[in-house]
Amino acid sequence: MCYQTITMRELEEYLDGGEDMLLIDLRDRASFSCCHLKAAVNIPYEELETQVEGLPQNRLLTFYCYRGGQSMLACNHLSAYGYRVMNIANGLSAYQGKYLERSQNLH
Repeated sequence: MCYQTITMRELEEYLDGGEDMLLIDLRDRASFSCCHLKAAVNIPYEELETQVEGLPQNRLLTFYCYRGGQSMLACNHLSAYGYRVMNIANGLSAYQGKYLERSQNLH
């Protein structure tokens, strides 16, 4: 169970540098549709186990959730199966940076 935990600021540096990673949002679909990080895919935490086989083993899987708890659990689990994973500390709760994408339906 070895993986790196980074901050949102560090994630921005990775994304700015074109790091090849699959960014996975573990929040529910409604939360994802309101806002998420650009280029992220949504796999709700409750569905992760059923979708594990479809995840690429040759790419870095970078997980985030709302506060960081579920992404840490996902990293613990998947790293034990040999996936290359990275956790984003503290989740999306306080992030207001340039990679945040909000729904156009919000006023």
